[in-house]
Amino acid sequence: METRTGSNFRLNQFLGLAFAALLLVTACTPEGVINKTRYNGEKVTNTCDTFTEEVNQIINGNSNPSDLVVAEYDNSDFDYYYLEPGQWEVKDGSLNYRLAQDLEYGKYLTKGVAIHVVASYASLDHLANIESPNAGDIGTLIVDEAYYNSHKDPFFLYQIPVSDDITGKQISLKFSVVKYKKGKIKKVFCNSVEVPLGPVTPACCSFLPWEGSSLQSVIEMPDVDIKDETYRYRGFTGTLDLIFPENSTQFDKKLLSSAIKDHIKKYDSLGFKARNIKLEGWASLGGKEDFNQKLSEKRAKAVYDDLNSGMKDTTITMEYQGKGEDWERLVLLTKTSVLSGEEQSAVLGIANGPGTNDEKEAEMRKLPFWNKLVEEVIVNTRHTFVTFNFDYQPDKMWIEYYPSQIPVMSKELYNIAEKTMVIGRWQSGDTKKGLKTLDILIGNNKKGNLFAMRSTYHFGNNDFQSAIADIEKALLIDKGNTQYALAGLAYKTKFADNYDIKERMDMLDMYNDYINQFPNNRGLHFNRAVMMDKVGAISGAMKEYSELLEGNQASAANLNNRGVAKLKTNRITEAQADFKAATEKDPKLAEAYFNLALINAIRGFTNKATDNLDKALMYNADLKKEIFSNKAFRVMKETPAFDKYR
Repeated sequence: METRTGSNFRLNQFLGLAFAALLLVTACTPEGVINKTRYNGEKVTNTCDTFTEEVNQIINGNSNPSDLVVAEYDNSDFDYYYLEPGQWEVKDGSLNYRLAQDLEYGKYLTKGVAIHVVASYASLDHLANIESPNAGDIGTLIVDEAYYNSHKDPFFLYQIPVSDDITGKQISLKFSVVKYKKGKIKKVFCNSVEVPLGPVTPACCSFLPWEGSSLQSVIEMPDVDIKDETYRYRGFTGTLDLIFPENSTQFDKKLLSSAIKDHIKKYDSLGFKARNIKLEGWASLGGKEDFNQKLSEKRAKAVYDDLNSGMKDTTITMEYQGKGEDWERLVLLTKTSVLSGEEQSAVLGIANGPGTNDEKEAEMRKLPFWNKLVEEVIVNTRHTFVTFNFDYQPDKMWIEYYPSQIPVMSKELYNIAEKTMVIGRWQSGDTKKGLKTLDILIGNNKKGNLFAMRSTYHFGNNDFQSAIADIEKALLIDKGNTQYALAGLAYKTKFADNYDIKERMDMLDMYNDYINQFPNNRGLHFNRAVMMDKVGAISGAMKEYSELLEGNQASAANLNNRGVAKLKTNRITEAQADFKAATEKDPKLAEAYFNLALINAIRGFTNKATDNLDKALMYNADLKKEIFSNKAFRVMKETPAFDKYR
């Protein structure tokens, strides 16, 4: 089996600061020889001196490991209780521990030789006069050849039954080398003095062994009163098509009058004022092209004159232009006409073919269905096309212009003018669309409510810097708005890993100040616990989380965050239990799945790690960027199972 190297946790709390300086004292038999064995292909003579030297190496090996080491092989198929090198836990009535550098049991345990590991406990010095009992024996583990061989794969784990509560107690070990014969001790070769190895549960917290591993905490966002905002289109374009008889400048003036008097007035009542009217005169293809150009100008001018005479007291601007023969409309109307497919092809072939307009008209007149073409298509190319451009005037709560032109007298255009759209705080869904709308609205309206609203969209898009900037702008506009201030503090808490320790401490002070003002605000207490975690006050964070859980239904976010704090104190099993409970409470909590994936990656459970990552990314795809930059996944970069996350 492939082996692991290094240590997973700094042990200055776990081993005790004095551990590295201790000298091992042994009492040896006069001759000093324990046994002679063959180990790793070489002959070895074990003596009390070699035993003493090896125990001293254990002291040195466990005194200053400084880095988090990731499991280097997939041990997903193993079913065993896992501890990192140098980690202690109490589970199922047993003290379980694993040394970062251990005895080479294999070279001693032959010919009846066994090693006794005797464990005892004592209160930490500053608690010795407070706790009762403050000291006691845990028990003895007899490690002989049979026991070691059955417990050495994939690593050797010490397990000693314990009956007392030793949480937080200083643990000491004593190693003895003994000789057994027929189940009885025949000789004691060597006894070490008791070696203090540190408290079972590390005292919090002078170091953060998981720092840089992107543990995911959940922030509770305060309830900010963000009001829905209504807005409209900036404007729209209505159209009117006035048809003229052949070679005429006469048109249906009643139709034009109705469009102006009734519909312009109707849109004005909804806040949309006509700002411009554009007239485009057109002629059909009958006759010479230069004559038709002048005729199209006369038709546009006729409508302009009629409008001008009836709208002298308005600020509406008007412009007109003759456009000549309307071949474009001829093509469009042909495609939608009652002409047969063969007839349509003939017309379109000429219209889109080479030659001048006069030459193409001559070709058209030769068509056997010319009269039908005139009646069905050409008569409707003799027109003036009127476009009315409307702008919304009451305020600037509008977005872009409606993109399509619609007949000015239609019910559809009236519905557009009447339409009021609403935008509120971010919920879920299309973040980009909401941000686009708010960008336009804020460009014209510097309202605190709009900035606060946009901050929620940035937060939903995991753009915390922009969320912070917007909520601070809202606070500048609405000075003294406590809700905005608390939201800004919550955003910064989510982003706190990017601040230095002084800035984090300032934020923690702000939480303390607000909690003094609002002592019953659960969200403040919750986020303060997150901030305690961020500054390294893990014990305070766990206490806050536990108090929040007391008497309340456990929330998934609270369980997840407490798991983060427990993991930072090396209470890996308890942390995993909290993360699992969080996913049971909220099966869509991406942060909890990510944290579980991290634990499984550290333990070498590659398959479990990828399963958890898949679920995490299902509910929050942005967590993908945290994988390969994460210290805990560094070895997994070379694991094919992780290729799909690249």
